[in-house]
Amino acid sequence: MYFSQAFSDHFPDARAICCAALPPEVANRHGFIGHYRYYYQGYIPAPQAPDPEREIAEDSPYADPLEAAATEDAQRLIDEQGIGPDDCLFFPSLDFYGVAGLLNALAGVPPARQPRVLLRFIGVMEHASKRYRAPGEELLARVRRAIRDGMRIAVSAETPRLADRLALGLRQPVTVTPYPSIAEPSDLPSDGSFVCFCPGSARLDKGFLHLHEVFRHVREADPALSIRFVVQDLPAREATPYQDYVSQLYSLPGMTMLGSQISEQDMHRHYRACSLVVLPYDHRTYELRGSAAMMEAVSHARPVVAFDGCAFSEQVRYFGIGTVVDGARAMAEAILAHSREERSLLGARARQARHRFIGEAMDAYARWFREDTRPARPATASGGTPRGGPAGARRAGAAS
Repeated sequence: MYFSQAFSDHFPDARAICCAALPPEVANRHGFIGHYRYYYQGYIPAPQAPDPEREIAEDSPYADPLEAAATEDAQRLIDEQGIGPDDCLFFPSLDFYGVAGLLNALAGVPPARQPRVLLRFIGVMEHASKRYRAPGEELLARVRRAIRDGMRIAVSAETPRLADRLALGLRQPVTVTPYPSIAEPSDLPSDGSFVCFCPGSARLDKGFLHLHEVFRHVREADPALSIRFVVQDLPAREATPYQDYVSQLYSLPGMTMLGSQISEQDMHRHYRACSLVVLPYDHRTYELRGSAAMMEAVSHARPVVAFDGCAFSEQVRYFGIGTVVDGARAMAEAILAHSREERSLLGARARQARHRFIGEAMDAYARWFREDTRPARPATASGGTPRGGPAGARRAGAAS
């Protein structure tokens, strides 16, 4: 949704394609077109989604039934949407089977009839296949072969560190494309408590188990409760082994515990109500990955404090988005330091960071969209490009 809206000038006839298992009310509300089968029951169970492995004929040419299903889905997409050389298929975040299936399907399309393909790596679902020891490397090798074979593919990545890694694997430059803006900036609350928001903290790899130590140090230094915390709880299925910890966290004075899932509207409301976003993410999990919460905080013009070692921590430093620290006590000290700053100055720095981050991101996307400028058809007599946008792209399919 964010990508369709942000790049409507580049792709005025964008069609957002999603998994057919997405609840119809959600798809209809956002204008999504349900299409793909669900390939990831082994990673994120979705009981409402049928198992595509049971729907593949035994004589399929693919040993992996999920790849066979993904290839069929990609071919259906090409046929049903009438996708051709004037079109662009844009994956705002990759998944292994969605891309593998598309590359298989496009291999049977004559080069003159192939669309452009924009692949944005984020370092998550690219690795979601149990058939390969290193599925991310397998997918990257397939993309490299497809580019070598002449497919019109442009690659980008969410973080500089991931882009550098991909560039070595592809033997070509890779553009850095973080989130576009998802919200208008707002002023920090000018009075009242200094609120620290931990969005997405309902996951262990996002530092949930560090929060008690961080906030306990803050509480010891701030017994007057001028600093308050808003945190998401763990999902019920994950919380059972940590009931004692959750009780200790919840019992800290000044703590508000949200459910593990909150609506988009509530998420934006909590960003607007906070003065600082706290991101104690696991540096091993996020070695190459970006943080949606960091990028959402930037859009809202909110500073962050984050652990060092994560790929997105480099962006926090470079753009002046906030403070990078090396542990729980240092994070507590950074929270205390930010709480003592004049709110208007803290907000002014956050707006400047947003100005730089969003501006550079939008420039990067514009360059990326222009990377493949080879016309799929001969130029018109007037020398113009084919209809509809950069390199003749008239619509973008925002795939699963």
